[in-house]
Amino acid sequence: MPNYKYRAFDSAGRIIDASIEAANKSAAMESLKAMSLGVVKIRAAEDDAPDGAQDAKKGGGEKTALALFRKLHQLCGGGGLPVSDAVKSLSLRSIDKNLKGLSRELYKDLSEGRTLACSMERFPDTFDSCMVHLVEAGEATANLEFVFSNIIKYIEDRRQLRSTIISALAYPIFLCLLATGVVLMFLFFMLPKIKSMMANMGADENFPIRMMEFIGEFMTRGIPVFAIVLAVGLAALAFWRKSDSGLRKSDSIILKIPLIGKIAFDADVSRYATLSSTLFASGVNTTETFRLAEKSVKNSDMRSRFQLFRTSVNDGAPISAALQRYGLLDNEDIDIISVGERTGSFVEGFSEIARSHSNSLSLRIKLMTAALGGVALGIAFLLVLIFAMGIVMSILGLSQSMTGA
Repeated sequence: MPNYKYRAFDSAGRIIDASIEAANKSAAMESLKAMSLGVVKIRAAEDDAPDGAQDAKKGGGEKTALALFRKLHQLCGGGGLPVSDAVKSLSLRSIDKNLKGLSRELYKDLSEGRTLACSMERFPDTFDSCMVHLVEAGEATANLEFVFSNIIKYIEDRRQLRSTIISALAYPIFLCLLATGVVLMFLFFMLPKIKSMMANMGADENFPIRMMEFIGEFMTRGIPVFAIVLAVGLAALAFWRKSDSGLRKSDSIILKIPLIGKIAFDADVSRYATLSSTLFASGVNTTETFRLAEKSVKNSDMRSRFQLFRTSVNDGAPISAALQRYGLLDNEDIDIISVGERTGSFVEGFSEIARSHSNSLSLRIKLMTAALGGVALGIAFLLVLIFAMGIVMSILGLSQSMTGA
């Protein structure tokens, strides 16, 4: 029964801060009135959230999810506790307020008869579809310890990839921002003085000075216009993607963009193959494995093709032939799946495909970040070069004017 915290005063005028259990807020008010208490304030106890329950409603993010699965792996694996008891223990004893609050929300659902996977779906900012479906399969096969270890690896790999991207871009972005700051200082403080001196001395403006004026015009007028156009374009794209046809068409276009399309393709295939391998290893049948795995695919065009692939397999088509028919794997991956069909085991095959596409994804992202870093460094170098040439040529022009005078 829900718990309500209240502040009230009794017949003697004393203020009372306490709590009461009732079916709803109205029932709590009636009970307090029956006790001859004048209610000043009343609210659900969960709204107070003294130890992170409010944060739990928002999920807590990836960090909280990783902490949760690590604890569950320890308690359910080495500790041998049922998952409901493990979650209850975390909700009572965890010193991490976000983890404690999230565990409380999860245990509330578990105590009401819901599964852990069903409860996790309430927190999409913390548990993505891949985690949810892995837990769903683990609960169906009573193999949660194996699933928890796979989810931990999945989250750690994703965090490592994100860290690599950030590290690769941090230095060139810093240099680009530093160069931009130097150029802005030159444009708004030094350039007007140099132009005034050159005008007074009768010297002509050199090309770097005119180039800096053009860059300054672009930065003060062009960039705001570009930002507005970009914002309008992104808003229009978001509106277009709200429709099923727009989402499918835009995702299809994304797959055709050089490098970006390959990154999106590798990411989806890696997630699909990882989940399929884990589900097969957990003893889930082929139809259910492919049904759950396709839900982890982000690109709607790819998801539609995986759905067609699953339908073909259910109709009796060989798995390798169906994958090749809908362009979901390349020839080397198809050969790996063909071996699995002959041996009757797809665990290693899909695991190898997941590793292959994960490595390919990492390489493509490194290539993209290296290219972006090169462009950033090139822009920074060019801006500083123009800045330096502008100063040097201005000084030379002033020297020649003074010599001629």
